[in-house]
Order: sequence, then C-alpha cells, then structure tokens
Amino acid sequence: MGIYDREYYRGETRGSGWFSGAAPACKTIILINVLVFFFQRAFDHGVLNDELAASSEAIFQHGHVWQLLTATFLHGNTFHLLWNMLFLWMVGREMESFYGSRDFAAMYLSAAVFSTLGWAVLDAMAQHANPNRISTEMIGASGAVMAVVVLYALYYPRREVLLFFVLPVEMWLLVVVFLGYQVWILFDQPGAETNVAVASHLSGALYGYLFKHFDLRWSRLNWGRMRRPRLRVISPEPREKGMPRPATTTPSWSQNPATVPKPSITTAVVTEEQLDARLDEVLAKIAREGREGLTEEENRVLQEASRRARNRRSDRI
Repeated sequence: MGIYDREYYRGETRGSGWFSGAAPACKTIILINVLVFFFQRAFDHGVLNDELAASSEAIFQHGHVWQLLTATFLHGNTFHLLWNMLFLWMVGREMESFYGSRDFAAMYLSAAVFSTLGWAVLDAMAQHANPNRISTEMIGASGAVMAVVVLYALYYPRREVLLFFVLPVEMWLLVVVFLGYQVWILFDQPGAETNVAVASHLSGALYGYLFKHFDLRWSRLNWGRMRRPRLRVISPEPREKGMPRPATTTPSWSQNPATVPKPSITTAVVTEEQLDARLDEVLAKIAREGREGLTEEENRVLQEASRRARNRRSDRI
C-alpha cells in the first residue's frame, strides 16, 4: 500500500458519522445489500431476478453484462444475506483499514464481477455439454465475500474466529476446509443442479489470492498518482583517485534537527514504489509479531515513510 493511501497520511476525519467513522465502504456495501433485499421482499422478486440475477445465457448471448455485478447484491433468503454480511463485516472492516476505503471498495466490486464471471463460464460450459440441462441463475455476495476472507487469511493466517460462535478455528484452517469442501462438491457431481454457486466461491477465493500476490490495488492505476514526482537514485560523478570527497551539505529542517530522526542512506534514495512494497512487509510483520520484533532496518523504513508523509503534508499546506 502506498504511503499516501494510509490512514496516518490521508488525514481522514474521525467521528461517529457514516462516512467519517470506521470502515465506511464496508458499511455502505452492507447497507446496499440490505436495501436491495427489502426491495426483493416488497416487490415481485421474480422481476428483479430476471433483470439482475446472473444467467450465463443472458450474459454471453444477450450481452447482459451488468448481471456480473448486480447478481452479487441479490439474496435468496434472510439466512443467506445474514451470513454473507456477517462474514463481510468480520473481515472486511480490517481489510478496509489496511488498504483504505477506495482500494477496498474497488477490490470488492472487482471480486464480485470476477467471481460471477467464473460461475457463468462454468455454467455455460455445462450447458454446452448438456443442451437438455435446465438453465440456472446465480445470486448472492458469497463469491465477493470469499475473496475478502481469503485476503484476510493470507495476512492473518493464525487469527482465530469463532465458528458458529462457539468453536475457535484459525483462519487458514477455516479457509482450507471450506475450499476443500467446495472442490469436492464441484467434482463429485459435475454439471449437477445445485443451489450453491460453488464456482463463484472458488473464483472469488482465486481473486483474493491474485489480488494480494500481484498487488492489484486500484490506486496503482491512478493517473493522478502516476504524475507525482518520483525519487531517483543518482550515481555519483566519477572522481580521480586521490581527490578528496566533496563536503556534504546538511539539509535545513523546519524542526529542531536534534529532535528529528534522520533518514538512513538506504531508505532515502529508494523510489516510492520500492518504499511502498517494503512498508507493506513491515506492517504485515507488525500485525503478526508486534512492533518489538522489528529490526533496525525495518524501523528505518517506518521512519522514512513517516518523513515523506510529513513532507508531503507540509507541501499541501
């Protein structure tokens, strides 16, 4: 995550308001799901499903591509909605705090599209293999939520959750068991009719892994950020043997130099992208082991990130 996207730099307002409190994007996604569910109950849900539920035939043959996203905001019953939103809140708020609201919202929506697309491709293949097969529809946020759960498990594999509010289970084990069960369902009766969108769950889990492995944050594609000046490593001019080194000038500080930690040589010359990647590793280590486990170099990374954030903030004033 970029140093300009983190909470200590963004300067987000604190308070009890919906958009100023904790996890505003996560809360907004949950609210939209709840409101859509009430619309389903209040009106003829068959009409909504015809237009918004995912159908491989409608998507690939009639161009109803919006169903890749809208299907994830529909739910079949209260229990379906409750479990999806409960898991989203449990893991989503921490992931939003880690990535920032904008990147988290983009991650969730893209995971929703990817997971629905995975289901639609498999459903179309099953339909092609068996033309007499009854066409099915897919609804639910399970695929997108699964992407967030896998992402959370990759950062906090040893974090425990209470399964059914009773049994403590570590995240890595919960994810492995659930995905293993989904794979067993998929291959036990391939092409069979099922009310569980197994392919959507597996596609969402795959997207969560790819998101972390390839760092698919939306902010990395932000053109405004690309225009920011980058630090470059400049090779020193060659000098003849025996010539004295030129004297270095001490930078002027707005604060008392004795109270400001000076950046190390190794971190002061790295580019912003390199510092971002190193900072992600340090923050993940803090989450796992605490601040006490940091090495001297890792502490310098934090200091350099803070220094650049302060400088950037002073430039805005």
